[in-house]
Amino acid sequence: MRSMTGYSKLVYQDENFSLNMQIKSVNNKNLNLKIKLPYNLNFLEGAIRAEIASKVSRGSLDVKIEFNDLRDMGNNIFDYDEAQSKAYMNVLLEMENEFQEKFTNKMDILVRNLNVIKKNDVEIDEEEYSSFILGKVREMLVPFIQTREDEGNRLKKYLAERVEILEEKISEIKKYKNVVVENYKTKLLERLDAIRGDIEFKEEDILKEILLFADKSDISEEISRLDSHLVQLKKDLDITDEPVGKKIDFILQEIYRELNTTGVKSNLYEISKLIVDSKNELEKIREQAMNIE
Repeated sequence: MRSMTGYSKLVYQDENFSLNMQIKSVNNKNLNLKIKLPYNLNFLEGAIRAEIASKVSRGSLDVKIEFNDLRDMGNNIFDYDEAQSKAYMNVLLEMENEFQEKFTNKMDILVRNLNVIKKNDVEIDEEEYSSFILGKVREMLVPFIQTREDEGNRLKKYLAERVEILEEKISEIKKYKNVVVENYKTKLLERLDAIRGDIEFKEEDILKEILLFADKSDISEEISRLDSHLVQLKKDLDITDEPVGKKIDFILQEIYRELNTTGVKSNLYEISKLIVDSKNELEKIREQAMNIE
């Protein structure tokens, strides 16, 4: 089991390249990838998305990559706009004449503030860049996935403890399953005894009324389905080779539905209290399960 929370960083430099990569993730219903790349790696965005998606199925991921080619690419890496530079310089000279003041360093103003120096587009070897960057992405994903698995193991331990408590609550509910009808039967007969002298009624009508109530308040099916859902939930918590977050979320919804139906059908304080306690435990489980991949 994996959590959707994870983080990893990779820093690398040799005589050719310098690279700084970072990936972090939080929970999300689906896979949401945000990738920030330098302009010379934009052609790799699709390949990087595909590589990450092959390893991660859910979560909101932020990926940031800083990359520099350190090799000498010739003398034409940088250039300046000659016409624009002359135009700016003429304006600076005119300002000096107009205001009878001298700029201390016109070249400094020209270079620093007016952005006349530009970096030329240099032809790159996309195949070389692709092999290098994608290899490092795969390398960074290894510890990233490990952090998600480590957090997932902590989640699994916590959820297993909560599920055990939930099972105990449901076992308590089972003990009161037959008490509901017995209590109703006792109270009904007491009320009938109190009015027996004033109203005539048939014993078979009393039996029908008790049977009708027993049918309406029977929670056997709900308890059976709860047991089945809990068995499946524990199996899914033990799965390690595939994403289980959506399956677990569905099972928890079904458990909540069965608890609701049980609470409505059973007219007994003890069961109602156990239902409230069970829902509280279930909410704790659901809150943490939202972070399972």
